[in-house]
Amino acid sequence: MKKLTVVLMSVLLASFAFAQFDLGVKLGANYSYIDSEEFDAQVYIDQFSDLQNITGFVGGAFAVIGFGDFGIQLEGLFSMEGFSIEEVIEGNIENTTIRTNYVNAVAMARYNIDLTIVSPYIAAGINVGVPLGDAVVEGSVVDIDIENFDFNKLGLAFAAGVKVLDMVDVELRYVKGVTDIYSADLDDTEPTFSNLIRLSVGLYIF
Repeated sequence: MKKLTVVLMSVLLASFAFAQFDLGVKLGANYSYIDSEEFDAQVYIDQFSDLQNITGFVGGAFAVIGFGDFGIQLEGLFSMEGFSIEEVIEGNIENTTIRTNYVNAVAMARYNIDLTIVSPYIAAGINVGVPLGDAVVEGSVVDIDIENFDFNKLGLAFAAGVKVLDMVDVELRYVKGVTDIYSADLDDTEPTFSNLIRLSVGLYIF
């Protein structure tokens, strides 16, 4: 057993010795929203069909560990996310927005297609989001009990991008929430998932 462990560790260390490491920073925009049937039945929201996305900033650092055409992409990101509700009240459109700032840890497997100038890639993995402080409710028309939400979340991340001249990459990403962020203790509670679409630009610095 000890010999097998030594062999596996040796193979792993050798693999990393021949791996390519890239470090960079990225900036972009989130278009975040929630997916839920829960609020159709809530007494404090008469109309929840008009769910709107909100736009927020995302930025942070990333690393790509490459093994030929394959790689592992790791990220630590600050991200502004949330959702918005629009209601028609007495002929007027009223809006309430819930915003939450997150620290996101991302790990994705990545496949690259190396061409002369550009290198397209696809990636998939997980996104863990931990809120920084309390959510902020903007607008007072819709009476939402923010205590019924648990904004810690886990999501599946799917991305497609292109690396240009080994210096810059442009990426479009979809993150599908898989944990229920609405934690009210009700028998008829339906899952509420937090999703986002992200467009970002990364700059390789090493």
